[in-house]
Amino acid sequence: MLTPPSPPRLPAWLEEELPLARLRELLEQARENGQPELSWELGIHLDTLTEAFREYGVRLQALEEEKRQFEERLQREHQGYAQLRASMHELLDLHAFSRTISASFDLQDVLEALLDLSRRLTEYHSCGVFFIGRGEAPLEPVALRGDATRLRARVLAQWEDGIIHWILREGHPVVIEDEEDPAWSFIHIPLRVRGEQLGFFTLYCLKGKGEFTFGELESLDVLTSHAAVAMENARLYTDLERAHLELKESQHQLLLSAKQAAVGELAGGVAHEVNNPLQIILSRVQLMLLQQREPGRLGDDLRLIEHNVKRISRIIRALLGFARNNSQDEGWGLYDLGQAVQQACTLVRHQLSTHLIEVEVECPEDLPRLQGNVGELEQVFLNLILNAQNAMPKGGRLRIGVRRESEVVELRFADTGTGIPPENLDRIFEPFFTTRSSQGGTGLGLAVSHRIITNHGGTLTVESPPGQGATFIIRLPLHPPAETPNDKS
Repeated sequence: MLTPPSPPRLPAWLEEELPLARLRELLEQARENGQPELSWELGIHLDTLTEAFREYGVRLQALEEEKRQFEERLQREHQGYAQLRASMHELLDLHAFSRTISASFDLQDVLEALLDLSRRLTEYHSCGVFFIGRGEAPLEPVALRGDATRLRARVLAQWEDGIIHWILREGHPVVIEDEEDPAWSFIHIPLRVRGEQLGFFTLYCLKGKGEFTFGELESLDVLTSHAAVAMENARLYTDLERAHLELKESQHQLLLSAKQAAVGELAGGVAHEVNNPLQIILSRVQLMLLQQREPGRLGDDLRLIEHNVKRISRIIRALLGFARNNSQDEGWGLYDLGQAVQQACTLVRHQLSTHLIEVEVECPEDLPRLQGNVGELEQVFLNLILNAQNAMPKGGRLRIGVRRESEVVELRFADTGTGIPPENLDRIFEPFFTTRSSQGGTGLGLAVSHRIITNHGGTLTVESPPGQGATFIIRLPLHPPAETPNDKS
C-alpha cells in the first residue's frame, strides 16, 4: 500500500509567524470542554488555512528558485558583457596599433607602440625586444624598458641555457617561472615573419605562471605578430632607402669623376700650351742674366722675372700632375704621399692666401711610398683644404701634419675655424647632409672622401672641441687592400 506523500512543510519563517500549534491546543481544549461541534468546525477551518499556507509556501519557494536562476543568468550575462567590453577594448587597441605602425616605417616608432600597448594587455615590470644576432653577439636588444640591465642578463642566461631556442622552435607564447622568485614569471613571444625568425619579445611580470589567462597570451601573440610584420617592413624600407642613397651617391661620384677627368684634360692641354712659351721666356731671361755682368736695376728686374717665371712653372707642373692623376686611365700604383699633399696645397695656395689663410705642412722626408690611387687621394686633400677655407671666412691657419705610426700613416688637417656643432658631428659623413646648402653645398664632398679613404683600407674621422676649430684625421695603411672593380667606379 502506497503511503501518500506528506504535505510540504511551511517555511520556517512562516511557521514562526503563524501560531498554528497554539491554535490546535485551544481546539483540543474546546473539544474536551464539551463543545464538539464548534471544535469540529474550527478544525476544518484550521486545516483549510494550513493547506492554503502550505500552497503559498510552495509557490513562494518556486518564486525564490526562479529568482535565483534569474540572478545566475543575470550574472552570466554581466560577465559576458564585461568580456565583450574587454574584447572590444583589445580590438580598439589593436586597431590603434595597426594604424600607428601603418603610418610609419620607422622601427623605433613600431617598437615604442608595441611596448606601450603591451602594458594595457598585461602589467609588466620590464620588457624588451631582442633580435637574433648575425655577428659575434648572439642577441641584439633593440628596445628595452624597466630594469634593462637585469632583464638583458637574465635573457642572455636563458639563451645560453637553450630555453630561448626551445621557445623559438615552439613558435607560440611560453610562460616560464622565475627560478629565483616563483611569484614572478617571464613571457617569451617569438617574432617570426614568413617563416624567418627575427627574434622574440620578452615581458617580466609580477604574476605566477598559472595566473595568466589564455586571452592575455593570445592577445599578446596577435599584437607581437602585427609588430613583427611592421618591423620587417621598416627594415625593408630602410634598406631600400639606403640603397637609393648609395645609388644617388654613386651616380654623383661618377658624374664628379667625369667632370674632374674633363677638367684634368683641359688643364693638361692649357698647361702644355703655356709651358712651351714659358720655357722660352725663362731661357731668354737666364741668357740675359748671364750677359749682364754689371749689377744694377736691370739685373734685379731680370732676377724678379726669373723668380716669377719659375713660380708659374711650378704651378703648371702641379696642374699637369693633377691632370695626369685624374685622367680616366689612371689606376692604382705607388705614389709619394708628401708630394701629393704638397701638390694639392700648391693648387689652392693662392686662393688660401687671398682669404688670409696660412698653410703649414709637416711631412717627414723618409716616408715610404704607398699603394693607391693618387688622383682620388688628391681629391680628398683638396676637399678637406677647401672645407677648412670655408670654415675660416676671416682668415686663420691650416696645419697639415703627416707622420708614421707603425704600419699606418696619419694625416691631420687642423684648422682654426668655427668648428662643427656637436649635434652635426655624427652626420657630416652622411650623403647629402650639408650646412651650406644656401652657398651651393651638395653634402657629397665628405661622403665621397670617406668612401675613397675606406676603399684605400683607411679611416676618415673628425675632432671638433667647442670653439677650437676642427681636425680631420686620415689614417692610411702602409699595405692597403688590392683594388677592386667597385673601388675604381
